[in-house]
Amino acid sequence: MSGAEPGVWPGALPRGDLAAVERLLAGLPGIVGVKAAGREVLERVLAEESRFEQSAFLPLKNEGVREVLVRQAAVALLKDRRFREPPGPTVYLVERLEDGAARAGGPVLEANGARYRILGEEVMASRRPYAEKTLFLADSFVLFPERRASPRTPSYFLMPGLGFVELEQRQRELGICRVLSISPSSQSDLLLREACGFPADAGLATLLVGFDWTGEG
Repeated sequence: MSGAEPGVWPGALPRGDLAAVERLLAGLPGIVGVKAAGREVLERVLAEESRFEQSAFLPLKNEGVREVLVRQAAVALLKDRRFREPPGPTVYLVERLEDGAARAGGPVLEANGARYRILGEEVMASRRPYAEKTLFLADSFVLFPERRASPRTPSYFLMPGLGFVELEQRQRELGICRVLSISPSSQSDLLLREACGFPADAGLATLLVGFDWTGEG
């Protein structure tokens, strides 16, 4: 990618002000590191996520990483415990719904063009108490056993892309759209830290934020 700005790749034109996005992100409470992530880094992250998915004891798919890869720009963040709670669970247990399938059986998650019935999710303080029958896996994950359509239907863990409200609220000003954020696996977290020069501090964690340019900023 000779001549390309980190975090922006061919096909990203018309391009807005990436530095303005980085400044906004760097000023958020709990964000201690900001670095534009080039396509080469994102492809390495996807390769690492794919290896992790294949080796995981339980079936897992990080759709959020795949969604970031098709955005026109991306920024890696390093956050500490002061950063706000995610806008939704970062991992779900799901079964995929075929086209035309009914919504019966509980809430439906849409990710990367597909629809999934939610069978379980990461526990968030803002989501308690639950109004339906639940089973807890430790304190961090909850199952909804009555939502399962059939034990013969394959289910797996899914990590979707999530919104990022601080950028979404200023999309027009920044000239961006289709904003999303994702949490990488532990191995991809290490890769991002190395690529971005972030410290290997166990009290910190990485995020990836992706978006497209509108050409209107």
